[in-house]
Amino acid sequence: MGIPKFFRWLSDRYPLINQRLDETQTFDHFYLDMNGIIHQCTHPNDDEVVAMDEELMFSRIFHYTDRLFRIVKPSKLLFLAVDGVAPRAKMNQQRSRRFRSAKDAERNLSEAIARGDDIPEGRPFDSNCITPGTAFMADLSDRFREWIALKMETDPAWQAGCSVVFSGSEVPGEGEHKIMDYIRSWQASEAASPATRHCMYGLDADLIMLGLVTHAPHFTLLREKMKFRNGKRRTPVMKGDDSDADEFQLLEIALLRDMLYLEFKGCVEEVRRTAPDGSAGDGAFQYQVRRVVDDFVFMCMLVGNDFVPNLPHLDIAEGALSVMFRSYKALLPRWRGYLTESHRLHPGRLEQFLSFVSQSESQYFRARGLEEGVPAYVEEATYRSHYYREKLDMDPEVDIEALTALKTHYLEGLHWVLQYYHQGCSSWNWFYPAFYAPLATDMTGLRSLKVRFRKGRPFPPVTQLLAVLPPESSHFLPPPFQALMVEATSPVIDFYPPDFEVDPNGKRNAWEAVVLIPFIDADRLLESVSAIDFATQLTPAERARNRTGRQWVYKASAYPSSDEEFPAIRPSNVSPPSGRRRGSGRGGYRSGGGSRGGGGGGVGGGGGYRSRDAVGGADGNGASRGYSSAGADGGGSGRSSGYSSAGARRGAVRGRGGGAAAASDGAGESRFASVAAGRQPLDGGGAGGGGGGGGGGGGGRGGRGGRGGGRGGAGRGRGGGAASDSRVPRNVGRGPPGAANGPGAPGGADAGAGPPAAAE
Repeated sequence: MGIPKFFRWLSDRYPLINQRLDETQTFDHFYLDMNGIIHQCTHPNDDEVVAMDEELMFSRIFHYTDRLFRIVKPSKLLFLAVDGVAPRAKMNQQRSRRFRSAKDAERNLSEAIARGDDIPEGRPFDSNCITPGTAFMADLSDRFREWIALKMETDPAWQAGCSVVFSGSEVPGEGEHKIMDYIRSWQASEAASPATRHCMYGLDADLIMLGLVTHAPHFTLLREKMKFRNGKRRTPVMKGDDSDADEFQLLEIALLRDMLYLEFKGCVEEVRRTAPDGSAGDGAFQYQVRRVVDDFVFMCMLVGNDFVPNLPHLDIAEGALSVMFRSYKALLPRWRGYLTESHRLHPGRLEQFLSFVSQSESQYFRARGLEEGVPAYVEEATYRSHYYREKLDMDPEVDIEALTALKTHYLEGLHWVLQYYHQGCSSWNWFYPAFYAPLATDMTGLRSLKVRFRKGRPFPPVTQLLAVLPPESSHFLPPPFQALMVEATSPVIDFYPPDFEVDPNGKRNAWEAVVLIPFIDADRLLESVSAIDFATQLTPAERARNRTGRQWVYKASAYPSSDEEFPAIRPSNVSPPSGRRRGSGRGGYRSGGGSRGGGGGGVGGGGGYRSRDAVGGADGNGASRGYSSAGADGGGSGRSSGYSSAGARRGAVRGRGGGAAAASDGAGESRFASVAAGRQPLDGGGAGGGGGGGGGGGGGRGGRGGRGGGRGGAGRGRGGGAASDSRVPRNVGRGPPGAANGPGAPGGADAGAGPPAAAE
């Protein structure tokens, strides 16, 4: 969501940045932040009560994705990113939105009944199902992979040379930031070229900020044209002809960068022009567009972001950006430097900047006090104390330590957001622990405040549902988890209040109000979850939904095979669980019938994604809907190459550190191969394996033999077996080999299943 009203402000100030979509334009890389599409294709009008029709919703999502692909026609890469588990800093906002969404849905249903509207049979669609860890999102990921494989197998437009990366909800991280992880990795690779033309689709205002911080010479945002009705912005319902580009517009990030350069260049030149000889300095200060753009992104963060509340008087509707622009133009020549340096803040300059900006703070509260009828806000001598007492339950003159702690948390938040935009997630566990920000006038003494982050790790997907969903949406969780949300005896029942207050907080729009629900205590929540016996109380499908997945890469044969186009993605969005091994790899995929096999290693022996219906391999003939990667229960990390498609099962898998390795041959040839972590497909070797291109395989170090273990693949393949490799770690279980014509036994006890490896 990002910055409310920002797109309209930007368009009014720099109208030339919005361009008509010209179908003759060409793009190399096309990135889709999928959650906007998912929401619009499932519930385009939040006020309507609609039935849950999963097949229809999936069909709309796929159709619209295909439509965008045909309009943009990327020549090299299509990157589809669905929101996964978010950092804790974002989860607090997600929790507020979902609690409010549940209440709005109840109200809409009651009003529809009162009007005599036809109410669909069954459970109405609850948009809270669009959250990582739900069965709906797991189904969507499964179907998306099937659909991509089908398109690349049968659709000439998708076979024209563009490779596809799919990052589903099982991969941690917000969609747009998974895209940014990829872009940063690509920019650091040998494949990077300044001539590459990037296009990103999405409606969130923060995509503009992310596009700017790439500093790519050719970067464009694709958006639907906005429509307004009754003073409210309405996104067009996603319909239209596949090639109809009239509903879209482009926001040229490169042109915006040029506008910002000109916006602030004048203040520096004016100082140099009017200063007496020699007083303007020796010219050491270099006006740099890159640094100005980074400072602009930071200023925009101050008026709105999804992670920390904005400073009270910095409302974009009240002219906050104009105030900050004036302050910045006044200070930039004096500083002879900048507010930020990439992901770092300059505390002294930030303090001066906020001091300048705070000069309009008392006027803001005076106007607000008159409008709301709050006399304490009207008087300059009382607005500060009234704000802190009303909003934060503290006396700023007495609770000095509490105010210092609040300022420290807020400064941490500014650093966290800046690093998130520039480098990725610096901490999965950090969050701002208050509903309101301190006043700008109190943001002093910043040099003495210490900012530190611990990386942490993301919540498991189903556990995350407990942290963000309201009790009205408890049906999306497994029964033992539901009980924690709704039963009076639950040790965390206080996290799920049936009613809550909403504070307008001086905002004009209802959706900007502050939802006052308690913050989650992560330690208490995880302790409650630890009492659940996953092995006996959860089904295999539910256990699978609680595991982390990986990104899938589909490589078209018409495009020259080269790892350089797909550099390893830096792991800023995943921190491996402590005490477990980290695997790397991107798995292959099988379309059509049969198990969707292939695939890399795992963390702590987890290797592979297991579907709701089956664990491990299948016989390649459609008997199972399970995903099985190399060494599904066998351990270690693995890398895979090769792509399995319906009727064409040929590939090689390399396992490492105990992960299974299998080489399978089948009739037919696949048209494309998934990208392995190495440059070329590696030998399958090893004694692992599934038959007939089946799913998971036994253990072993791929390509050079290995030892035992793993879950053997079904079908007509070689069973696992002991092969010599003394380098297999001792803590990797060694199970018996897979049977020649049936499933092998799982690996030993030490090779317990864990989440699959993150794509690096």
